[in-house]
Amino acid sequence: MEMDLNGQSVAAATPAQVDAALARAHTLPALELWATAPTGATLCMLRNGVHAWLMYIPVEGDAGVRSCGDATRIGSAEYVLGNGQVDTYPLSWCVAVEQCFSAVATFLHSGGDRPEGIVWLAS
Repeated sequence: MEMDLNGQSVAAATPAQVDAALARAHTLPALELWATAPTGATLCMLRNGVHAWLMYIPVEGDAGVRSCGDATRIGSAEYVLGNGQVDTYPLSWCVAVEQCFSAVATFLHSGGDRPEGIVWLAS
């Protein structure tokens, strides 16, 4: 597994390294996290405080799917990417921060399977 946290490569080759990396990420109020499986599947988590959402790309070049939270939720949140760029995404894409971290852990420990328990919509 490969993992990138706020633009920096993070060790994620063993279960212990994955757990340590996620524990570190959990302490950050804002983050851009990318995890890539040996199969090429990729999972991205963006977080800004209590707002977080996910994007899953099964193979390179695929548009992938994104998380879907409360579709009636109005507004947007800004996310600072690892390169310093600020992007804005709808709050309706957000799911609970803990649910995002659980999905990332599932992805990393399963070798790249799309996490269940998330409502996914085509990007």
